[in-house]
Amino acid sequence: MEIHVLCLILLTLAVVFGLIMGSFLNVCIFRIPRNESIVWPGSHCPRCGGIIGWYDNIPLVSYFLLKGRCRSCSGEISPRYPLVEVLTGLMFGVFFYSLVLKAGEPLSVYAAYCLLGCALLVSSFIDVELYVIPNEITYLGMVFGPVFSFIFPALHRPPGSYAAVDAMEVGRWDALASSLCGMLVAGGLVLVFVVLGQIALRREAMGMGDVKLMAMIGGIVGWKLSVMVFFIAPFFALLFSLQLLLRGQLEKGHKIPYAPFLSIAALVAIPLQGPLIRFLDSRIYIFSLLWS
Repeated sequence: MEIHVLCLILLTLAVVFGLIMGSFLNVCIFRIPRNESIVWPGSHCPRCGGIIGWYDNIPLVSYFLLKGRCRSCSGEISPRYPLVEVLTGLMFGVFFYSLVLKAGEPLSVYAAYCLLGCALLVSSFIDVELYVIPNEITYLGMVFGPVFSFIFPALHRPPGSYAAVDAMEVGRWDALASSLCGMLVAGGLVLVFVVLGQIALRREAMGMGDVKLMAMIGGIVGWKLSVMVFFIAPFFALLFSLQLLLRGQLEKGHKIPYAPFLSIAALVAIPLQGPLIRFLDSRIYIFSLLWS
């Protein structure tokens, strides 16, 4: 009973920390594409420039207390702010439950996936608004993956293994190689479709930003899960396109940012990586038998 209570407390703390992190992500989403510092100046209204006090900056709570309006100018606060906070809180909670409580993964692995998730959320919301994926995020993520993997090799333990084993069971150099391999495979898959899209459609179907975003994902989750993310993402894109088509909003040449679908696929795949990697391994085994 005491263990369950402790787990619930830790899970709640993870969600609360996620909500707080979501508030910071909103700052990144607004300022990074505008080349503004994410540290200084402090939180302020983008319309009137009024300083936002700490009491008006409490995740979720302040938005509803203010009824979605700025205290200084009464300007409308975008619903994106509470949405990002909720998504980040849910992500931190789900990852903590599935990876730490259920699978027994070390906190280093949990931290890596949460940081990746934060980068994906920021990239996705910026891509939706401006059709661009900032290099500041993808380049930093592409460096973070291999470096973090070398320091914490548990991030690339044997595929599908969720047992609580010694982190050093996977060597540092092996983990670094797995991270680099993940970047090459993940980025390479998207790059192939970028080239094929240019040839077949004679226009840009996917951009190099998607290539770098997928490489960032691969550097942390490894090549096998990256392959699954690559094939899961189109299903989310198809669902989104179908609802646009049914509403008569999908026209020829309509641009649809792809980063959100890669991000959703990655965020869904991370807590389900055990079954997904085993599924991929079984298909690889079947194909190897057919070709042998």
